[in-house]
Amino acid sequence: MRFLKRNRAALLAALTAFCLTTSLLTGCSLSAEESRKEKADGQVSQVSQVIQLTREDRRTSSDSAKSIDLSAAGDELLITEPGDYRLSGELNGSIHIAAEDQVVHLFLGGITVKSTTAPAINVESAGKVIITVEPGSENTLSDGSKYISDICDACIFSRCDLTFNGSGSLSVSGYCKDAIHTKDYLKIIGVKLFTRAKDDGLHGNDGILIDGADLTIEAEKNGIRTTKANKSYKGNIEITGSVLSVIAGEHALNAARSIYMASSRAMLKGVMSNSKAEHEIFIEEGCLVNG
Repeated sequence: MRFLKRNRAALLAALTAFCLTTSLLTGCSLSAEESRKEKADGQVSQVSQVIQLTREDRRTSSDSAKSIDLSAAGDELLITEPGDYRLSGELNGSIHIAAEDQVVHLFLGGITVKSTTAPAINVESAGKVIITVEPGSENTLSDGSKYISDICDACIFSRCDLTFNGSGSLSVSGYCKDAIHTKDYLKIIGVKLFTRAKDDGLHGNDGILIDGADLTIEAEKNGIRTTKANKSYKGNIEITGSVLSVIAGEHALNAARSIYMASSRAMLKGVMSNSKAEHEIFIEEGCLVNG
């Protein structure tokens, strides 16, 4: 399936080739435009990290997880109770979570989920969902080009806080719209994650925190995006200790409030801009690999 519009295809093909050739480069200095945005008084300030990690966000093991073989789930796995679930196998359908305000923790032990008419994972309701990508596992999720319902808009869609952690590999393809979208906060800790998307790669309405992760993102619109800034602690993109390669048809990073990046290495390529924020941008010197 073609992700990119015709007038962007040639440029993004070149950018993809650039990604491959720059993967071994070390960081280099930033331009003033890329590293900061001047405030009205002419001062530049560092963006404080405001998205907090909880103990549950960091938990990557469970002695009491219920084991589920997706191959025996038919065309839908429905989870309505809180708790830990270890998933394996293949599913031609969707994982649907409806757990009210409870915490659901999924452990991915090597799964393949292909859904043609709905999100591969649809969190209808929960207090919080954590997805642990187990060590050594390879996991693949994809959706179709059109959903039955237009309420959801991502291969992994959530109406509550969504956290990814662990040290395994996860590939998410959003052929309909976004790859991963949550209406609340999105946190990615330590995961090796590859996403491709018709619209946005990572979309967290309230904010996005990336810590110690390895991300490769290809998106027709925005690579990483937040949309809410109605409060001072919302709308930020915060990246620490991570490696990123982002190619986007619009903006590589697009924050409703501010962007903060430190102790990371990032190759950002957006057709419209590499980074956009409504308030300020702070990217620590040495974080960006440029071409």
